[in-house]
Amino acid sequence: MTIRSAALVAAILIAMCPPGHSSSTVANSELADPELINVRMIWDQAPHNAFTDLVRFQNRWFCVFREGQAHVSPDGALRVIVSSDGDTWESAALITSPNSDLRDAKLTITPDGQLMLSGAEAVHDKSKKTHQSLVWFSNDGIHWTEKQEIGDPNFWLWRTTWHRQQALSVGYACGEERAIRLYSSNDGKSFSTLVETLLTEAYPNETSILFDGDRALCLLRRDEKSGTGLLGSANPPYTQWTWKDLGVRIGGPHLIQLPDGRFVAAVRLYDAPVRTALCWLDPATGTLTEFLALPSGGDTSYAGLAWHNDVLWISYYSSHEQKTSIYLARVKIPLSNDEPRVVRSIGKQRELLIDRWLIDRMDNLTHRLHEPQPAPAMDQPADNMEYGTVIRDGDLFRLYTRDGRGAKFDGDTPEVTRYCESSDGIHWTKPNLGIVELDGSRENNVILHESPYCHNFSPFLDARTGVSTDQRFKALGGTVKTGLVAFVSGDGIHWTKLREEPVITYTKEYAFDSQNVAFWSESEQCYVCFFRHFLNKELRSVCRTTSHDFVHWTEPVPLKPNFPGEHIYTTLTHPYFRAPHIYIATPTRFHPGRGESTDILFMTARGNAPYDRTFREVFIRPGLDPDRWGNRSNYAALNVVPTGPSEMSVYVTPFRRYTLRMDGFASVRAGADPGELLTHRLTFEGSRLLLNFSTSAGGSIRAEILDQDGVPVPGFGLAQCESLVGDAIEREFKWKSTEPMSLNALSGRVVRLRFLLQDADLFAFRFE
Repeated sequence: MTIRSAALVAAILIAMCPPGHSSSTVANSELADPELINVRMIWDQAPHNAFTDLVRFQNRWFCVFREGQAHVSPDGALRVIVSSDGDTWESAALITSPNSDLRDAKLTITPDGQLMLSGAEAVHDKSKKTHQSLVWFSNDGIHWTEKQEIGDPNFWLWRTTWHRQQALSVGYACGEERAIRLYSSNDGKSFSTLVETLLTEAYPNETSILFDGDRALCLLRRDEKSGTGLLGSANPPYTQWTWKDLGVRIGGPHLIQLPDGRFVAAVRLYDAPVRTALCWLDPATGTLTEFLALPSGGDTSYAGLAWHNDVLWISYYSSHEQKTSIYLARVKIPLSNDEPRVVRSIGKQRELLIDRWLIDRMDNLTHRLHEPQPAPAMDQPADNMEYGTVIRDGDLFRLYTRDGRGAKFDGDTPEVTRYCESSDGIHWTKPNLGIVELDGSRENNVILHESPYCHNFSPFLDARTGVSTDQRFKALGGTVKTGLVAFVSGDGIHWTKLREEPVITYTKEYAFDSQNVAFWSESEQCYVCFFRHFLNKELRSVCRTTSHDFVHWTEPVPLKPNFPGEHIYTTLTHPYFRAPHIYIATPTRFHPGRGESTDILFMTARGNAPYDRTFREVFIRPGLDPDRWGNRSNYAALNVVPTGPSEMSVYVTPFRRYTLRMDGFASVRAGADPGELLTHRLTFEGSRLLLNFSTSAGGSIRAEILDQDGVPVPGFGLAQCESLVGDAIEREFKWKSTEPMSLNALSGRVVRLRFLLQDADLFAFRFE
C-alpha cells in the first residue's frame, strides 16, 4: 500500500483556518501549541472507505471503518484492520451482510476484556423496519461472534461508552420521528431504555459520551433549524440532563479527556473549507475552540481517538486526495504543568489514607506508617511458613505453605505443599487429609506433591461474580523450567491443573522462582498476576500481567517500584478486604551486601497505576531474634486478614502473627498543635460520613465540606460541626444544624473535605 505524507496539506489547511476562527474563545494559550507529528493514509482498497473508530487492544491497534461503492450504497461492509506499530496495517476481519448496508461501526473494550464492535444496518427490505443497531464481540479482534440486535428498531445506537460496569448509548430515531433516546446495558448485549425521549429539537442524532468522574458528558450533533452542536451533562443515575449550545455546526463528534483533565473533541466543521478538526472543549462555558485542522476536505471526519505514549492518535477518513481513504494522525499535545483540576469519584468506597490519592494539601500534619505489633505466640503453630498464603473463607482461615523437606534447589522433588486450618486465625490445626502418600503414609496435611509446582504454589479465592463452583479457588505454580501453570479447586484442598501447558511462559527477563501472586480484581474486572523479574539485569523487581480467563495473559509490564539499589524479592500484592479497589503489597526487600538480610516493606497500588511508595521506611523489621537477620528469614504471607472486629493480622516467617488496627496501615496525624488536611475535589454517594479515627482525651477532629472552589457549603462549615473525640473504627461525623439526611443534597456534587486535627490520627473514611 502506498503511504502518502500529508504534512504539506496540513500546513496549508492550518494557514487557511487559523486556530480561534470559531465563535468559541481561545484556551490553553499559556501552553506550547499542539504539534502534528505525522499523518499517514493507512487504507484505500475499497472505492469508498469511511466512518472510522480506533482502539488499542492487547498491545495492538485496531481500526474499524465502513467500505463500499459510495458514501451510501447497498454493499456497505465493516472492515477491521490491525497494526502493532500504527505504520503497517493488515486486514483482521471483514463483516458483511447480504440483506443490509452495514454502517458506522464503533469499538470499545468491555469490562470483562472483550472487544465490542457496535454499528447499525440500513435494511434493504424496509417493509418492517429501515434500521437496526447491532453488536459483535471478539477475544482477539480477528474472530467475531454472529451479529446480535440491540435497542429498538429504527433507533441507531451511535456509540457505546462503559463506566463502572454500565454501558450508556444514545440512539437516534431514523424514521420521521426526530428524537434521541438514552439506553443502558450491563452486558453490552441487552440494552434497556433509561430515558425515553432525551431531546427532540433540531433533529439530534450523532453523539459521543464521556465520563468525567461519575459525571457524563454528551457531545451532540443536530441537523435542522439552528443546526448547532450541543453539550449535555448529567450525574448518576443519568436521567436528568442539562444542555449547552456550542454555537457551531459539527458532525461525527467524538470526545477524549487528556491526562491533565482537559477535553479534546474531534469533529467535522462546516465553515469553509469543510474539514476534520481537533478542538478544545470547555464544559463549563460550552465552547469549542479549534486548535488543529487535520489534512482533510470534502467527504471527511468521523474520528477515532486514543491516548498512548503521551501522544493523541486519531483515525479519520477524508477525500482531499481524490479518493475517500482512511488516515491515521499523531498529534503531540503538551500537557499542563499546573496542578490539574482533579476530581476523585469515591462513591461509597472506603478510602484509606495510605497514599496521596485523595490528599491535596497537608499543613502541620505527618503522614505516618504504622508498624504491625507482634501478637502472643500461637499455642498450636502451623508448619514453618515458606511462601505462605492465608485465605479468609467465610468463618474458616486456610493456610498454604511450602515444606522444602531438604530440597537442594528450587522445585526439587522433595518439596510439598501443606494445608492448615483455623476458626479464628490464631489457633491452627493440621487436618489429616489422606490425599498424598508421603514417606509411606497418607496420614498428613499435604495437598500437593508435584515438582516443581510446590516450590511457590500460591492459591487465591476467586471473587469473580459467577465463577464456577468447581473453580472457586485458583493458583499459579512453577519455575523457569515450566513457566507458570494454572490450578483450580472447588474446596481449596483437592487441586487439578486447568491445563497441562503453562499459562505464563518463561523468557530470560523473568524469574518465576519466588511467590507469584494472582487475584480477581473487582475494580479492573480481570485477573491480575505479579511475578518477579530482573530490572536492568541487576535488581530484583516485579512485573504485572492481566487476563480475563486465567489462561490467556497480556504481555507483562515491568512496574519498577524499586528505589536506587533496592532489591524487591516478592510483592505479595492483594486487594484490601475492606476496600478491594486498593491493592496492598508487603514485599520482602533483599540486602545482598548486608549478609543477605531481609526486611518487609509496605506499598500500595490502585488498579493498573504504578505502585505508590509514599512510605520509604520499613514496615516490619527483623527485630531482636538473631535468626531473622539472615537470608529468607523475613517473608510475609500473602493477604492481610481480619482476626477480630477491630483487628487485622499479618503473618510472617517463621509463622509469627503481627496485628494492626483495622484500616490501620497508615494515618494522617496531628500532634499537640492543630493541623489541617484538604482533599482533592471529589464526588460521593450517601447521607452519612463515617470516620476511622483516634484522639487523645484532649484531642479532636473537626471537619467541613467545601464546594469545588473552596467555599464552605452552608450548614456544613466548622461552626456547625460536632468535634469528634475518642477512638473508633467507624463513627459518624455530624453537623449540628442539619437534618439527618441533608448530606443527600450534596451526593454527586463536586466538593472538597477539610479536616482539622489536634493530637489525633485519621485512618480512613467513607460515605454511607
